[in-house]
Amino acid sequence: MLRARRLVTLWQRAQPVTDASLQRLSMSLARIDAAPVSVLHRRWMSSEGMNNVPFETDENMTKLLAELDTFRETGKWRQALKLLDRVDKDAALPALDPVMYERAIAACARMGKVEVLPGLLNNMLVDDLTPTSATMDFIIQAYLAKEHWGLIVQLASEATAMGVQLSPAAFHAIMEACGQVRDADSTFSIMEQLSEAGMPLTSDHYAAAIRAAGMGKRPDTAMALFVQMEEQDGLKDNGAAFSQLIRAQVLNGELEQALQSFATVSQRGLILDEPIYTCTIDSLVANKKHWQATRLFEQMLEGGEKHPSVFCLGRAMLAYTGANRSQHAWACWKKIVDINEPNPVAMKYNKMLQGLTHVRDTQLAVKVFDHIQTLFEPGQIHQGAYTTAIRAHGRLGNTQRAVDLFDEYVESCKDTRRVSRFVGIYLALFNALSRDTVRDPALNTRDAKRAWKIMSANVPVVLPPAYASLAGVFASTGEMETLEELIGHAERSWGASADMTQQQEVDEDGDELEAVAVFEGEDAELGSDNDVLLFNGVISGLCKARDDQTANIEAYLDMMLSRGLPITDSIVRATTDACVRFENWELMRNLMKVVDIDALKNPEVCTGDTVSKLLDAGKWSLGREWLMFCHRRGLHPPVRRKMELLREMCENKSKEWRIAYSLANETMSFRRLVQNNVNSVADAAEVCRNADRMDLVIKLFDAAAGHSSLRFFRNHQRQPVVVPLSLYKNAILALLRQPKAGAVEVDDSWRMVKAERICRQMLEVHGKHLDGDALSMAISIKATAGDHDDVGALYESMRALGLEPNSYAQNAAIIAFSRQRRTDQVLAIRDELLARCDENGKIQTVESNVARSLLLSLALAHEDNALRDAVQNLPGCTMEMALDVLMNTNRSTDAVELFNENATSESFEALFHQLCQSGNPVLGATLLLKHSRLHGLSQVHPNRVIRVTNALIEKGNLVETEKLLQVYVDGTDGVSLKQMPPYFQQHTMEMLLFIYGEFGHFDAMRSLFEKELLAFPLEVAHYEAAMEYCTESRDELAGAVASLKLFELLRTKGFIRPSGYTYLLTLQSCLRLERLEPANASAVKSMGQIILDDVREHGFLDGVADELAKQVASAIKRVQVKNQKVIRRINKDRESAFTSVMSADELARIALFCHRHGLPMTTKLVNDLLKLHQDLPTMVSNELAFIKRSLEEGLGVVAAPGSSIPSKRVVKTKKTAAPKAKRAPASFAPNTGLRRPRSKSYEAAVRAASDARWGVVLEPIATDKD
Repeated sequence: MLRARRLVTLWQRAQPVTDASLQRLSMSLARIDAAPVSVLHRRWMSSEGMNNVPFETDENMTKLLAELDTFRETGKWRQALKLLDRVDKDAALPALDPVMYERAIAACARMGKVEVLPGLLNNMLVDDLTPTSATMDFIIQAYLAKEHWGLIVQLASEATAMGVQLSPAAFHAIMEACGQVRDADSTFSIMEQLSEAGMPLTSDHYAAAIRAAGMGKRPDTAMALFVQMEEQDGLKDNGAAFSQLIRAQVLNGELEQALQSFATVSQRGLILDEPIYTCTIDSLVANKKHWQATRLFEQMLEGGEKHPSVFCLGRAMLAYTGANRSQHAWACWKKIVDINEPNPVAMKYNKMLQGLTHVRDTQLAVKVFDHIQTLFEPGQIHQGAYTTAIRAHGRLGNTQRAVDLFDEYVESCKDTRRVSRFVGIYLALFNALSRDTVRDPALNTRDAKRAWKIMSANVPVVLPPAYASLAGVFASTGEMETLEELIGHAERSWGASADMTQQQEVDEDGDELEAVAVFEGEDAELGSDNDVLLFNGVISGLCKARDDQTANIEAYLDMMLSRGLPITDSIVRATTDACVRFENWELMRNLMKVVDIDALKNPEVCTGDTVSKLLDAGKWSLGREWLMFCHRRGLHPPVRRKMELLREMCENKSKEWRIAYSLANETMSFRRLVQNNVNSVADAAEVCRNADRMDLVIKLFDAAAGHSSLRFFRNHQRQPVVVPLSLYKNAILALLRQPKAGAVEVDDSWRMVKAERICRQMLEVHGKHLDGDALSMAISIKATAGDHDDVGALYESMRALGLEPNSYAQNAAIIAFSRQRRTDQVLAIRDELLARCDENGKIQTVESNVARSLLLSLALAHEDNALRDAVQNLPGCTMEMALDVLMNTNRSTDAVELFNENATSESFEALFHQLCQSGNPVLGATLLLKHSRLHGLSQVHPNRVIRVTNALIEKGNLVETEKLLQVYVDGTDGVSLKQMPPYFQQHTMEMLLFIYGEFGHFDAMRSLFEKELLAFPLEVAHYEAAMEYCTESRDELAGAVASLKLFELLRTKGFIRPSGYTYLLTLQSCLRLERLEPANASAVKSMGQIILDDVREHGFLDGVADELAKQVASAIKRVQVKNQKVIRRINKDRESAFTSVMSADELARIALFCHRHGLPMTTKLVNDLLKLHQDLPTMVSNELAFIKRSLEEGLGVVAAPGSSIPSKRVVKTKKTAAPKAKRAPASFAPNTGLRRPRSKSYEAAVRAASDARWGVVLEPIATDKD
């Protein structure tokens, strides 16, 4: 035995290095001959080589193996070793091989002789033999029985380095050993060696290795193994490896990595077991990651978990409460109650209730405690559970119930346990008493004092939180004298508790406790903290008082400020609660002045609570003040109840498809299915389809169709299982629908190929029992493939069989027949639709896609009567669709003709928009007039008229534009121009002004300026544009007369200030009518003199002079720039320097006329006019030169000697007259180059207008005529 122990010791010390065989050889040679069993451990090393061994027969080998098998089965390990020794020495026997060693090692392992095994292994290595997989199994089993984990790891490292294949049991035992010794590096190296040795590794192998790495506190190694599994070996995990990876990350504190792994699981659609979810949720809740825990729990349910454990539901309940999702927490609790767990454990439920200590949903805590009371005796319930329940009842106002629970706890401690030294249960009772609003205050005071006595008897040292809680009770009951005594007693006792190592601070409700370390030498700071805690309890109690105690609260706040104590968050909340409750808004306003934002623990939440209370109370002004107070200090307070309702709506969505998918997978987990099982899978697929989870429908079909139970057996022992027709149809429908946006789909052509294959299978399996939906899906597939001949044939077959197609099939058939130009079949489908009636006898509404395809086919076939009949009689075929298809088929004229009183305003808008964009504004105007005749002109929006008139002008349709606008001007349709908006009136006036000017309708133009009660102001620019049109008339005399009439309207009507340009245009008209200078030497003033006197009288001389200078400068520019287009002066800003309709001769004559009659020219103006001498008569040029010399010599206004310039212009006849520059349209009119020829029949009208009285201003014309 001594030799055996030495062998074991030496083998354990051996290291798995490359030259370890030399060490093993030396170890095997160091044997002790004195041991009684030394003969059993001799070296079985033959002195002769393998080549000298005679050839053994199969009979000898069989006998040896049979004998070794007998020793192995009977456990005779000594005889087995002796036989090996004999075989090693006898050259006549077959040579030792791994199989012989395997049986000998099996015999030793069977009897638990682990100390012999290392020597046998060394002998095999010396004999250059590799252990078999079974050999490794026997050795590892023996080590497992003795729990020699380190030996297993060392053996596995050496064996895998030699390329030994491992059985699944041995592999898992090795991984367990690696985890037990926490050797993650050996785990990784063993996996690499197995992979190099060619052993086929599966995801289960990697799962075990990842688990071992996690047990070794190496989540990084676990991740490396997972990556190796997927990247190097190309294995896809079924969930086991992911579970072990996540477990390794969770147990080692890598929660974020674990959540990332769960996200990958969700993306891949894997389903993990419930324990791994529960483990992670528990860690997340423990680390205050409640929201992440809820998301993970929901992912677990979405993955198909139907029966979560009580512990998992409890952790999820705590997560939901921590995330402020009470409804989901209640659902978890109801599920726990419904489970009715057998043999419950008190510790589990106590821990569950203690997790609800700090939550806001106190009703849930009460329900949990009530359930605990039904499961366990009071002596089995932990005091922490009683504390939570008392606190919850106190918050709910059930003070008597809280007192009863406290008494129950004290009573349960008499026999089985002592009363707790934990102060929390007493503080919970004090807080419950301070909140009470029902019981007699004297009774609350009595119970508080009784609880104080019990606490004093069991708690060694009363800490400040206890004083604060008791002070809150006295403050809430109005015992102010007792309160003052307690405060004095507490302040005197601070020194006695200075040597305590911990104290607790109460939150805003006086409930939650936080440990604060206290050290010696900090007496002043300790007293300050105790004072703050004491005043916190006092103010919290005062805010819960039944009567108004805000005055006392303000007094205690002043006391705190005088002592230099900070006002904490809880004090602010308590004060604001009392102020809102008793409407002390002045104290709320003063609180802004005393609160120190830097002293608050969470200033944004605290101020947000204050603002929320004010807004809930309707105090908007004070709430705004608080908000400004917060913003000035850089705070952004969160206000409550912003999105509460929306969040609840989003969280209450149904998720039935997850349950259905899980049940279907469970049904298909059996090795052999019956027809009912497959039918249930079809039902699950229907649920998934209703939930729009088409990916799951495809998965269910693949799983059901690929199951072994669907194979046909030749012996006909049982009927084969058939996939139901509904499952075929749902699978085809799922494949026909496009994947959702964002799905990773590079090439989805496989969907159509697979749909065709499934459809073919469906026709083969259910050919005798097909329904309309099945054939409709076949039609849809053919339509998607573009095979219109098959679509038509299938539809005709369906019609012959009397099957009713769905909307997809009808739509595909209509399109196919239309492209085949089989209009009769399209009409037949229309008749079928008209014949379909519901139970009330009314024609059923046609789907929108079918209706549109039908109308489009009829429109393409020019079946106008059928189209009109479908619109009128077939529900679903709307006028909007008909008009749209007509426009899409370039039949806009027919669309306008089809438009009738049944069309809605939306259809009119759509058609009108399309007509305006189609470049055919005449049809748009026709539609507009038709709509106005059907529904009245008042139903036409002015913007539509503006749009169509602009389009008409751009196309040169001035006559149609005039007719359309004239409807408003005449008011023949019940709508006059005065009733329209100002912008429309202005557009109409300016558009008609442009049209009349182009046509030369001066009387109609003048009538526009005579309109009354216009809602927009006329400006001088309108008169300027109209006078320009008159001036540029082909009949200059008629135009001049019309211009003078417009000037008369400008000067006699309204308060529009004339511009210098209007005066120049008027003088130009006088010049053309030879009314600029007086006739002969008469004393009667000429028309030009009268107008110039009007200019002088109203102080417009500077304006006329400036405008004259601008016109001359413009004339110079036109001379310098040849072929420059003349731009009419319509710009209201008067900024264009090239706008003029006056010739150089007219400008010079008007300038000379003004010079002679009181508006002298400047030297610059004369010089500018002389630059135009090429376009001026010689007489005019000479007079301008004389005036220039006179001005230079300072002679003033002097007539040229011997000069007599007539006012009548001298018209020169040229051989080739240059074409007159085309006038540009007004700024308010569209830019168009089309102009209609003007009428030349104005001469008689001009003569009649010249003889008529124009008023006082134009009276000299009549005198001259006489």
